[in-house]
Amino acid sequence: MILSLLAALLVTHHFLLPRVWYRPSPYGTELARSALLPDTLTKRLAAYVRDTTQYAPSQQVVIIHNERILFEEGDTRQLINCHSARKSIMNLLIGIAREKGFLRLDETLAQVGIDESKTPLTPQEKSATIRDLLMARSGVYLPAEAETDFAKANRPKRGQYKPGEFYFYNNFDFNVLGAILEKKTLLSIGEFMETYLAKPLGLQDFSAANVVYGNPWPIRDDQSDFRVYWMYVSARDLARIGALVAQQGRWNNKQLVSPEWIAESTKPYSTTLDNSMWPFDGYGYLWWIDKDANTIWADGYGGQFLLIDPQRNLVVSQQNFTGKSLLTSGLFLIRKQKRHGGRYQAMHLHELVKNFLDQQVIGAAAR
Repeated sequence: MILSLLAALLVTHHFLLPRVWYRPSPYGTELARSALLPDTLTKRLAAYVRDTTQYAPSQQVVIIHNERILFEEGDTRQLINCHSARKSIMNLLIGIAREKGFLRLDETLAQVGIDESKTPLTPQEKSATIRDLLMARSGVYLPAEAETDFAKANRPKRGQYKPGEFYFYNNFDFNVLGAILEKKTLLSIGEFMETYLAKPLGLQDFSAANVVYGNPWPIRDDQSDFRVYWMYVSARDLARIGALVAQQGRWNNKQLVSPEWIAESTKPYSTTLDNSMWPFDGYGYLWWIDKDANTIWADGYGGQFLLIDPQRNLVVSQQNFTGKSLLTSGLFLIRKQKRHGGRYQAMHLHELVKNFLDQQVIGAAAR
């Protein structure tokens, strides 16, 4: 009887307990607000975000221009799993780690001491560098935790391509980058992010505990030693991270990430992408690129988008709640109604604000 009760409590705990708990950051700073947008445009933006044919009710949107909030809708302090948008945040962490001398991009998996216990890497696979992983060109084609269905269906054969030779969006690369960061810095991903990004940037809703490891599901479909890491980030904090990139690594008159790293990271090293990734036509170091619109993106499952327009110092953060526990994550997956806004919705918001800003510039030049 007691054992049965304990088992029931453990199952209930696993299903119901949130993976992260909200707490305001002690180092957070409030973002200033801009009155630049006219009321008519603000109402138009709000009506669009509230339109349930475009967005789920749980959508959060923040638009930042010149370090000020232009527009905000929803519970923008809510902690949300940003899913694959975490990879773009990892870019900044790797860039900071390189600049501080923790690692070099030309270090190989062999030099860092990366291997798989159940499926050992070959010498060719171990020759992949950190730079190869950043570009999704490691040449290591092993099952990885939280990989996409597309990756499972289209994975090349082992040894088919040498490191650096072929772009393949592969969670092995991304998961291993997290392990390398920890191995080289002797800090957890959350601790490193809090120390070197969240505190200097003044994120309002972040703590080291907001980075958790592994899927909530009890059964894995891979044998990798390297767990997926999830970052729970609020929409307003995600927008601020985007603004840092829009300003070439500068925030509040301080250089937090070198402009050289931002420039290097956002070059399109791969341009042959799956059609499902429209409008992206390039992939840099963990950043998606829309060359036609001159924008940089982070993209995550379930409606997690960060659209960065460096030319106008303009950022759109768009997030949707996908669950914090096994129960709420499962409910998100089985809901039949529209789950979230997509890239088109973020692009539409960007287009409305961009056009207004451009008209302001034209009007100022004419005066």
